[in-house]
Amino acid sequence: MGMGIAILNLSLAGCVTPDAVSKFTGSAAATLTSAKPVFNDMELSCLREVNSRVDFGTFQPPAVSDPHCKKIGTQAAGAVAAAKILSDYFSAINSLASFGSAKAGTDAETLLAKTGAAFGADSATQTALGSIARVLTTAATAGYQQKQLDKDLTKVSGNIPTVANALRTIVQDVYIDTQLASEQDELAVRYQRFAKENSAKNPLSPEAKLMLDDRWNADQAALEAKRASARCLVSALEALSKGFKELAASSHQLTAKEVPGMLGPYATQLQALIPQIQKAF
Repeated sequence: MGMGIAILNLSLAGCVTPDAVSKFTGSAAATLTSAKPVFNDMELSCLREVNSRVDFGTFQPPAVSDPHCKKIGTQAAGAVAAAKILSDYFSAINSLASFGSAKAGTDAETLLAKTGAAFGADSATQTALGSIARVLTTAATAGYQQKQLDKDLTKVSGNIPTVANALRTIVQDVYIDTQLASEQDELAVRYQRFAKENSAKNPLSPEAKLMLDDRWNADQAALEAKRASARCLVSALEALSKGFKELAASSHQLTAKEVPGMLGPYATQLQALIPQIQKAF
């Protein structure tokens, strides 16, 4: 719970430390912004799976909506809103470290109304998000300076890993392990069905088999690229959470000169992962 004060106090304690805090929090905010296309692809993946059930050559327009996919999209929108709240929090800390005052968005409560769809209205994650949103709303409306923000930011600092880990679970369990895996399976079935049905009528020529194989491989490669980008997001969220946990655990022992050594590797890792997250989207 003392992590917020530790970050803010250490950011003023030495000339190099504000840069270290600013670099880490700026990288964290950018990471969360880059997560939006990944979450948005949850519903799109579902729609691609639905369209894979239609045989080649039927010339039907692709489905642009589906009840099941819409539910996934609502969950994804909740995750996007949660990532934005967390990003705004990091931006506030970044502003404190850089300029001594906080700038926060004014839409925290609006975003909070959407996040329950991702985590459950009564979940620990939703409670954590509510605490963060209240501080951001106060910071936006009251124009807090550093001393005034110390107390309130401390109240929510322990909730950061809770939200980051919940977002990581959605990316890993819902998107990678469930939705992309299901889309990949359905895609394979579509190509197998096409090959079987056409071979029963007339054997496919070697050229047709090669073209079919090339197209399947291209579709598989596109899915694997999305999976790789999503895995990089998982790694980034883990680094983000771990960085805050380590700082919290040693906040009373750290000196200003030690902060860059602790935060630097996490900031560097996040900066390297951001373009990898964006690569497939």
